[in-house]
Amino acid sequence: MKPIETGVPRSSEAQSDGAWLQKAAGSHDPMAEVCPYVFRLPVAPLSAARAEGTTVRVATIMRVFRALRQKHDLVVAEGIGGVHVPITSSLNVSDLIYRMKLPVIVVGRTGLGGINHALLTLHALRRRKIPIVALVLNQRQPVQMKTARVQEQSTLSLLRRLAGVPVLGPLPYSPIMNRNWDEGLVRLAGTAPITKLARLVLAFGRGTLSRRD
Repeated sequence: MKPIETGVPRSSEAQSDGAWLQKAAGSHDPMAEVCPYVFRLPVAPLSAARAEGTTVRVATIMRVFRALRQKHDLVVAEGIGGVHVPITSSLNVSDLIYRMKLPVIVVGRTGLGGINHALLTLHALRRRKIPIVALVLNQRQPVQMKTARVQEQSTLSLLRRLAGVPVLGPLPYSPIMNRNWDEGLVRLAGTAPITKLARLVLAFGRGTLSRRD
């Protein structure tokens, strides 16, 4: 599920995040359930909804979420932007996570600013007492220069010491995802970080996850 998505032109709906999630999960749920709110402008949900003269209703998202949970053993919901991104005039993404009572997988970047971004996000989630499964670091571009490799290793080392949650990755940059998404997805699913993440998610669901993991 992706409760809200912005920046989706009508001509590209088949390439939306919601469509990719549906395909990756092998889901046959209606797109209106996978992604109940889709907006055209690539801006925060509050602004995107206002531009279309509508309002995001959390009650609608919760109704759809409960319907999906009744049909499936596991529901993964992708966020939008960061935890402080506004979705209505009074609620942000962390408020939605709190209401959905979901544990969180934080996805961070290995590049410059990654430490600050990750630690601020983890701090915001802890303030809301939202459980965190892991921090997954992602390479958004090739790491070729020596300076970039040193910087990435520094980010990884510091976050493993400071995050207070399992730190996985980095997931390697994979240009094949743009050429052959299906093949790239299969390769990614077989990587050590994703395998460990799956184990953590299952352990979290059973209530057996420890800080040492």
